[in-house]
Amino acid sequence: SFPQSWEGKWRGTVEIWGFNKKVDAFPMSLEISPKDSSWNFIITYNRDENVADERKYSLVRIQDSIGHYVIDEHNSILLDSYLYGDCLYSSFGGMGSELLTKICLENGFLEYEITSVFSEPKRVSGKEIIRGDTIPEINSYEVYNIMKAKLIKEK
Repeated sequence: SFPQSWEGKWRGTVEIWGFNKKVDAFPMSLEISPKDSSWNFIITYNRDENVADERKYSLVRIQDSIGHYVIDEHNSILLDSYLYGDCLYSSFGGMGSELLTKICLENGFLEYEITSVFSEPKRVSGKEIIRGDTIPEINSYEVYNIMKAKLIKEK
């Protein structure tokens, strides 16, 4: 059961894609381990081989019955996260961007993905009446960055 089934250190290469081309790739890891009434949730990006970008977060269970968790960044930022099946989702934004994270346990791997979009709509459409139907106004957003990794659990 989650998050116990995800415990361990997971490693792989994260690829960063921007506007349909790979712009970077580097090693990363995700460590999940029990800690009191929560779990360590430590993400490390090794973009620079001399300096690890280690992010020591905690995963806190909020409401088991609906799969509600919080990722506590320990700097006053709390990211609400939701478990659906074997996938943990978070959606958050700030500084002109919105991000959707998705981490899924699939076939013994953790599939890690972060999608970034600009907060301002790229296009606003709808808001018309067509054949008597009121079409709502819909905003669509520019996806400018995708981070993807397939993480393998260390033995």
